[in-house]
Amino acid sequence: MIIVGHRGARNEAPENTIESFRHAYEHGCDHFELDVQLSRDHQLVVFHDTSLKRTTGKRGKLSDYDLDELTKLDARQNTPGWPQACLIPSLEQLLDALPDVKHWQFEVKTDSRLRLKIVAQKLIQLIKARKLDGRATLTSSNRWFLKTARAQCAKVSLGVVAESRFWEPVTAAMKLECEYLCLSDRLATPKRISDAHAKGLKVSVWTINAPERMTELAELGIFSIITDVPSMALAHPGTR
Repeated sequence: MIIVGHRGARNEAPENTIESFRHAYEHGCDHFELDVQLSRDHQLVVFHDTSLKRTTGKRGKLSDYDLDELTKLDARQNTPGWPQACLIPSLEQLLDALPDVKHWQFEVKTDSRLRLKIVAQKLIQLIKARKLDGRATLTSSNRWFLKTARAQCAKVSLGVVAESRFWEPVTAAMKLECEYLCLSDRLATPKRISDAHAKGLKVSVWTINAPERMTELAELGIFSIITDVPSMALAHPGTR
């Protein structure tokens, strides 16, 4: 069972910053999930929330700022005691900082269809330019985005992020031609996992921080867990 660092190492360092990913990487984690959004000037930024407030203390939406403004903001507001500033990174900056990561899950947050189309184009171009085929998967809960990404590139690796009971995740993943099924823990039942495996899907479950649940999921044969505490999780039996 592979350990995937959630936003780097969300409970160990300021989330979605280069420092967070580097911290986890130095402790042995080389698979990561992160959030991708579009700045006002249409650049790919690593950030989770719509609002800047929680992690930077600044008012306003991320989409109201250009990349140059965003990459000057300190994003450690919700991580008391972290000693140095941790700036919001562009996706390019993060990839430059950690070129040897084995696999990335780029989770695309919901936005307008026009902006999501731009995100899909830019991510596919980036994967091709950096030769990340086999090392990057585009994931999203937005099915329109996944359909758009597939239409733009037949070979890009996709994963559906499932947290709702209103549509069957395994069926949705197959219809969207996904390689990964990213299940919230409450949807990760033995039957659903078994059904996903029977369809050839790689099951990635989030967010798993308790050792007992790690053991249960490892016994169910899932592909990976996404965790806020990758340093601890990597010490757990049966993980890598």
